[in-house]
Amino acid sequence: MKMVKVCSPGTSANLGPGYDVFGLALYEPYDTITVMKTDDSNDNDNKITITMEGEKCEEIPTDVDKNTAGVVAKKMMEDFDISDNIHIHIEKGIKPGSGLGSSSASCAGIAVAMNELFDLKLSKLELTQYASLGEAVAAGAPHADNVAPAIFGGFTMVVGYEPLEILHTPVEFEVLVALPNIQIPTKEARELVPKNIPIKDMVNNVGKACGMVYALHTNNIELFGKYMMHDAVVEPCRAPLIEGYSEVKEKVKDLVYGITISGSGPAIISLPKKEHILEVKKIFKETWNCPIYYTKVGPGAYVLESK
Repeated sequence: MKMVKVCSPGTSANLGPGYDVFGLALYEPYDTITVMKTDDSNDNDNKITITMEGEKCEEIPTDVDKNTAGVVAKKMMEDFDISDNIHIHIEKGIKPGSGLGSSSASCAGIAVAMNELFDLKLSKLELTQYASLGEAVAAGAPHADNVAPAIFGGFTMVVGYEPLEILHTPVEFEVLVALPNIQIPTKEARELVPKNIPIKDMVNNVGKACGMVYALHTNNIELFGKYMMHDAVVEPCRAPLIEGYSEVKEKVKDLVYGITISGSGPAIISLPKKEHILEVKKIFKETWNCPIYYTKVGPGAYVLESK
């Protein structure tokens, strides 16, 4: 095999009270990652070259040690003693800094592509472990709340890191996502998270998170959305970074089952009531005049082509 092309999905993490634990894979937006064996020699010690295309791709470094996909590929090549030269081409369909798992899509996509190209036979949990290493480049520390759904698909929960433990529930429901044209660096957003949390806020978030899991297992999307609206810890700190968010949340509260900030933002994810989809889209558009995705929960990264 000489080439593998992978589709890697956008994701939404946190989902309100599930900070750094909950994640959803989305059908769109998505990245496409192509990895090719090449005979070209280059100056990189690990024989990796990277090219990019897509929105704001010029902001993403192509240096292997500074690129999220490059870090993952390099580690996998070291661990499996892979001596081939490879070229990675990333088509960014997910805007960097969107709160929709842009860096995670690259991390997950390259892990799946390398696994296929070199027949490594890694499990999804092992692929998630590798993919999470690339997140340290974007967020300052390895974390798996976005890469887990990007690998497993559906709804995921990161329930432990040492060792990494992922719980996965395949679900399917529709979401409406707005992407305001606001830049929020992931590292900056993580620094806003409070270091000390009042016990009443912890109880609120643990309770609501438990309710969301129960809602999924009873197929009650209305209840799932209701509980995801109530994050007492992280959302209050990040909401001021997204102009108009608090006003929009108030306007749509009776039109959606739930609404919250996706990941570190600025993307907003909502579960609209079917009869109010157009009304919610109009409110999003009037407030932010931004891209809007009406999509659904989807699969993890998968191979589009190999030869």
